[in-house]
Amino acid sequence: MKRSRLSTARRRVPLLILIAFSPGLVAQEEGPLTDEENAPIVIEASLTLAAAVEAALARAPGAGLLAAQFEAATNFQRRSRSFIAGAPSVQLRHLSDRLQTRQGVTESEAGIDLPLWRWGQRDAAANQATANQASAVEDAHLHRWQVAGAVRESYWGVREAQERLELARRDVAAFVQLERDVLRRIAAGDTAPAERLTAEGQRREREAALHEAEVVLADRFFGWRALTGFKVVPGASAERPAPAAATYVPLDAARTAATRADSALATLKAEGAGTPRLLLGVRHDTQNGAPDVDSLAAQLSVPFGGDSHRQVVLTPLMLDAARAHDQVSQMERESELMRHEAEHELHARDVALAGATRRVSLAMDELALARRSYTLGEIGLAERLLTEIRVAEANRTHRLAVIAYSRAIARFNQINGVLP
Repeated sequence: MKRSRLSTARRRVPLLILIAFSPGLVAQEEGPLTDEENAPIVIEASLTLAAAVEAALARAPGAGLLAAQFEAATNFQRRSRSFIAGAPSVQLRHLSDRLQTRQGVTESEAGIDLPLWRWGQRDAAANQATANQASAVEDAHLHRWQVAGAVRESYWGVREAQERLELARRDVAAFVQLERDVLRRIAAGDTAPAERLTAEGQRREREAALHEAEVVLADRFFGWRALTGFKVVPGASAERPAPAAATYVPLDAARTAATRADSALATLKAEGAGTPRLLLGVRHDTQNGAPDVDSLAAQLSVPFGGDSHRQVVLTPLMLDAARAHDQVSQMERESELMRHEAEHELHARDVALAGATRRVSLAMDELALARRSYTLGEIGLAERLLTEIRVAEANRTHRLAVIAYSRAIARFNQINGVLP
């Protein structure tokens, strides 16, 4: 009866996550799962993180803004290549004394008004176009960097959850074996029947931990699907530490944004008090008893002064430039901190992994001796439990240390701008 009840309890242990290899890439999936904790997670050996990053980019918001920035840069380039500083206008004028003296005097004039570049204004506009183009390129690079970082974090989060699930399943299997050994000794009369309750309680604790591990994995896998659109995850994706780079992607983007803000301010300053305008036209005068007169006219108007008004116009761009330079300072500080954290984490995880590897080797030898001694009756259940717990913890520490070290490498490469 006891063995039958134990077998039934083992069958109740849910197998909620299936890890298998798929022959092909599963299509993108829409809609929530009806039972996330029992949904299979398929590992696709041919899928790479680079492909996942591309899929995430296609789904990530921000593409519209990047396209608008490139279009804006193109518009600035077109403006800087124009021979005039703005849109021309046509002027028409007609004078007649028909309703007054009726002397037959008429004047007709037609002309075109051309806005002119000030000295250095066109060069400033060209510099602004170049700065906008560089900023758009750097913003696109920053966008890809951010999406790649999110994909990396999500991937290693899933891998860690998978590892914890596998460890929880191993713990359940180990304590099921312990429960069997206890029942065997009770049947042989070598131990008290009350020890069965202790063994069963330990097993049930591990089953509860297994369920929690399944829940965490289901949540992280859902995040992966929402980010990439894939129902599969890449297989082994271990990276090697890349050489430290001299730049930090958000810092580069902040610097180009500051240059763009400075160039916009310089362009507006180059306009001075306003745009000079050149009016070119023709004039036809008619008067009774006198020959008609045709003439050419040229008129140049150059705004000047008005510094108090100009400063008000410049103020918004001055504030934008100041904010952009403050952002550069902030990114410089962040770059220093992030680099230090990445290097320190990589070193710490390397040392932890080496120590965990040594401990797990000793723990496995201890476990083999403890199981043999318990079977022979040389030790009691309490000593066996302590050994099982120590070994399980050592194994968990080692397996998770491997994942943590791989994740630290990924973060180190991310900070140095090395993308999958």
